[in-house]
Amino acid sequence: MSPWSSPYCPRCGAAHCRSAGPRNAFACLQCGAQFSIDHGQGLPQVRMHTPVPGLARLQSHMRWLFPLLVVLMVLPWLVPHVQQFFKSDMKPYELRQAMGRSEGATIVERNGQRLLVQLFENREQDQTVYRAVISDMVSGKPLAEPQRFSMHWASGSGRAELRFFSDGQLYLSLQERGFWRLDPATLRFVDLLPQLGERFAPQLGAGVVGVAIQRRDRPDSLEVTSSSGSKYYVYWLLNQIVPAAESSRLYQKAQATYRERISHYRYERLPRPTGEEDRALLVQSWWRYEPGQPVFFDYFDLLPTDSQALRDSPRYHVAIGGGFSTKSYAVEDRGLLRIEVVQPATPRFHAEILAESATRVLLTYTPTPVRQEGRVIQLLDKATNQVVWSRTIDQLPQLGTREGGLYVKGQAVNGGFLLFNDLQQPALLMGDDGQTVHDFSPPIRPAR
Repeated sequence: MSPWSSPYCPRCGAAHCRSAGPRNAFACLQCGAQFSIDHGQGLPQVRMHTPVPGLARLQSHMRWLFPLLVVLMVLPWLVPHVQQFFKSDMKPYELRQAMGRSEGATIVERNGQRLLVQLFENREQDQTVYRAVISDMVSGKPLAEPQRFSMHWASGSGRAELRFFSDGQLYLSLQERGFWRLDPATLRFVDLLPQLGERFAPQLGAGVVGVAIQRRDRPDSLEVTSSSGSKYYVYWLLNQIVPAAESSRLYQKAQATYRERISHYRYERLPRPTGEEDRALLVQSWWRYEPGQPVFFDYFDLLPTDSQALRDSPRYHVAIGGGFSTKSYAVEDRGLLRIEVVQPATPRFHAEILAESATRVLLTYTPTPVRQEGRVIQLLDKATNQVVWSRTIDQLPQLGTREGGLYVKGQAVNGGFLLFNDLQQPALLMGDDGQTVHDFSPPIRPAR
């Protein structure tokens, strides 16, 4: 046997043996046996060695074991830096993919910088977890650590909502279970439930179990449910609370003394013959108003003056302008003064006011009963009631095409409107003239 050949293991017979350090000393990679071969006079002599248990196997793995130990030692320090590196370069569309389902977004301004506020939802076991992420709108660089909110997944019936009140502040509601306001200085949402209980201690001091931000018909208001089950309308900026069961009677009495008027835009439904699709006209209405008091834009019937229903019961209806009448309670009890139908006075289908600012109204409709075809988005100038910008959904591919754009939404922000695609993700920021200020869509990758 040549001293340079690889010997067979005298224990298991394997040929996988390697040098074990000293000359003619070997270790079996199969069973771990250590032995030496003496090439003196005569036949080679094999001597078995008795190593410390496991030492041979440990020595055989020493080449990669030491680097592994070094990596494990530096990993706790390295991971946060790697995460921060990737986070700092994340664009909004990449962040959406990493954080979960988009539940809302808006834009706030601080010191001339536009900030994108995004709300994401994830399910973690039996918890619904929301994360508020605030980043620079253009670069996508996070400006604060994500703020985490957690609640039992079946604890609320509502959804997440970001809403600006008329004070310009951004408010947050989650599953109708909480109420927060964004602090611009710290970029954190501050819990307002303790303040809610303190302000209205006689009604809510025992606890609050539900908070829902109300729609455009009751601006700057909340529907609050106490721990006793009683419901109230809370006008947060006016520091007023009204029992929900008494709100209609109290408002009827109060509005009779109001001396000013306020305007409101809404699509009002026309009478619908049996079997036909709903149609609506864009209407500007005026209501009694008093500064410092709640406002309620109630819904009302819109009946043409030549309709059969009006001829059948004329004494129960009141003319309100534009060739239309409505039931008298809207005028007497709700404070409706008059209306004006916005030209061209064409009935629309699946129509909706998406958002309204001080100078513009963002609206959408379908020109025919087929809701998946030809959906239109327009900007209306409130000073002239003229359309200043108009596009169809197929002209705005960033908004998606699901159900023909029926799920596209919008929100008024400082200096324009934020449009959301059909997955409720921010898609376009446009100015009051309709021009695109920022496109949130992911860049198109070049074909390879």
